[in-house]
Amino acid sequence: MTSVAGNDRLTAMLYTQRDLQAKSFKHDFGTMSDEERMRYVRDNVLALTDELHEALGECGWRPWATSNHMHVSAYLGELVDAWHFLMNLMLASGIAPSVLADRLYDSYMEKQARNAQRQAEGYDGVSSKCPGCGRALDDVAVTCSQDKESAYCAQSDVTYQRQYFTN
Repeated sequence: MTSVAGNDRLTAMLYTQRDLQAKSFKHDFGTMSDEERMRYVRDNVLALTDELHEALGECGWRPWATSNHMHVSAYLGELVDAWHFLMNLMLASGIAPSVLADRLYDSYMEKQARNAQRQAEGYDGVSSKCPGCGRALDDVAVTCSQDKESAYCAQSDVTYQRQYFTN
């Protein structure tokens, strides 16, 4: 896969966000301990979730209510706030922003192709997942497996017989 010009902008945003984290909050992704990194990830996932809920509040999303509003400027503002926390989560990987931008692009394109293939093959969201951990068996990082008789969950190191599958 090859990068596109937009990666320059993504790279610039990641460097800017990394610098903000370093200067204002003293976060150094290259020297974080595992414990510090886990705490940082947890805090940023919670903050990201909160910002996404705030974005949702700018839309008339409740099917039982009559409001059909979309406060576009406020909605986009909340998404920008969410983007800051999502970039923090990306930076927590410890990968240099320029390399990270390329890896994100390549990973996105691979996942997009896999999602299109899943839809073309009638993906149901259940039958192709590990019965133990629930991860998609065709995802690159997943080492779980299954055949007609059993499934193996690498995360829990357990083998499930077909009669115990939850799908």
